[in-house]
Amino acid sequence: MNSSDRLTLAYEQFIEFGQMLDRRMRQYLVQYLQHKFQGTSLELPQLKEAYFDYFKSALDDLAAIPNMHELLGNQELLQERLILDTLRWLRKTYQKVKTKHPFQQEVDRLGNWAITPLHVFYGRWSILVNYLEQNYKKEELETSFFKHQFQSLIDEAKGSLKQAEDRKKVELLLNDVLAQWDARLHAKILAYQLRQLEEEKETFMELMEAKVQEYQQLTHLLNPFTDYLGWDLSRALWQDASFDLLNRYHELLQNEKSLQELADLLGSMREAEIEIEERKLEKTIVRQEWVKDEFSKAEIVGVKESDDLNNLLSSEISLLASEDTSSLFLKKFVDKGLLTFRYEEDKLVRSEDKLTEIYQGQRRKEKGPFIVCVDTSESMRGRPEQIAKTLTLGILKMAIRENRRAYLINFSIGIKTLDLHDIANSMDELAAFLGMSFYGGTDISLPLYEAVRQLKSENYEDADVLVISDFIMYKVDQRVLDDIKHHQQNRGTQFHSLTLSDEPNTFILEQFDTNWQYNPKEKGIMRALTQELSKLSERL
Repeated sequence: MNSSDRLTLAYEQFIEFGQMLDRRMRQYLVQYLQHKFQGTSLELPQLKEAYFDYFKSALDDLAAIPNMHELLGNQELLQERLILDTLRWLRKTYQKVKTKHPFQQEVDRLGNWAITPLHVFYGRWSILVNYLEQNYKKEELETSFFKHQFQSLIDEAKGSLKQAEDRKKVELLLNDVLAQWDARLHAKILAYQLRQLEEEKETFMELMEAKVQEYQQLTHLLNPFTDYLGWDLSRALWQDASFDLLNRYHELLQNEKSLQELADLLGSMREAEIEIEERKLEKTIVRQEWVKDEFSKAEIVGVKESDDLNNLLSSEISLLASEDTSSLFLKKFVDKGLLTFRYEEDKLVRSEDKLTEIYQGQRRKEKGPFIVCVDTSESMRGRPEQIAKTLTLGILKMAIRENRRAYLINFSIGIKTLDLHDIANSMDELAAFLGMSFYGGTDISLPLYEAVRQLKSENYEDADVLVISDFIMYKVDQRVLDDIKHHQQNRGTQFHSLTLSDEPNTFILEQFDTNWQYNPKEKGIMRALTQELSKLSERL
């Protein structure tokens, strides 16, 4: 089911089961919402409904949020999420203010007076009049008129009419005063509820404004791959911790211009090669047709005879009300002759035919993916770890911009991996990865074993490997060094190292094709590294 189908279903459910206003008003609200956020045409009659007018005004304010329409126009999923959240807010807000107000005691009192017998009222009418005098001004409710009329018709001391024939007059006066009371009371309740609705709207507006602003910040922060993201308010990506973490590394990347340049230059290290390839082109012929789905209960289209007790017509159920007809019901049940609702829905059935064509040709080999190993051991704590993770974020942004996969390995005495092949569904994991630190010893053999393992896979066989570490370590397994040498000599794999200290293990660094050293305490060193890498890239 695509976004349009999900919205259509949500609209139908809101209209049929929205539990607010009446069905006609819910239908008008849906039409107005579609008009404001989906640009549909609108023709509504003149309506005199205070709640509808309020919600209509709330939708106007929501649509007027700065940059709202710009975001909705670019993001189908964003539009869906906003509309679904708005429908949910309409229902919950109406139910909240409709069931909670400070006048319930007065509502109950009015109800009690409405069922008070007339002969009891004769002896208690003054209590009603005095209560109304205390709670309503003269211009709101003319209690003195009713007081004078009751005094002239009722002997309160005896609790009876002065003239028996005046019973009808007293009944009419009582109905009149209760009707006026009811109107004034509901006016108070409505005024209170509209104030509450306004507060609820302000809260919802603040939430939506914050989300729009946050989405714009996130778009800028994670450019160029924000086009792949959807807006889901329940995602952990919207939580403060993840967003702040990504933003912190983004700001560091912006401040360290040379780091950004280094990340971009690393992307051009592996120049494209010419290779012979055999391509298989598959042509797919797609056919779609609508068929009836008899098992879906989406729409009532008629009646049928069956023994389905769950969908009986009320006329059939009524047969059980009498012993004379219950036997007829049982007979029809046994014969599967009970009248039941017949449901039907059209579903779109897709079929495909595939044709395959094979041909050979030359093509320029695409740049390979990245395998990045990030050292988060105890010796990397502080500025070195920040630089390592910032460069990782920069490489990731570059890789997405060039449509290249990235495989991240966080290591210390253990490893944690993250395959970023689907950025739209990996942002939460990326934030968690950048927030992870082992702060233990350093074992570089484990991440290199994992890197070699990935180099043997189909997805990363053309990858380059970058290890970001202080290389303050004592040994590396000889078997993994042999594997590295094999890939360097036979597969053309390049292994790069970026050292974040001035005391690295030189033996280990000699195993890499390219080595750069960055001392976080030394100013300008990153610019020098960037220049060096740029020259090397031009020669390749």
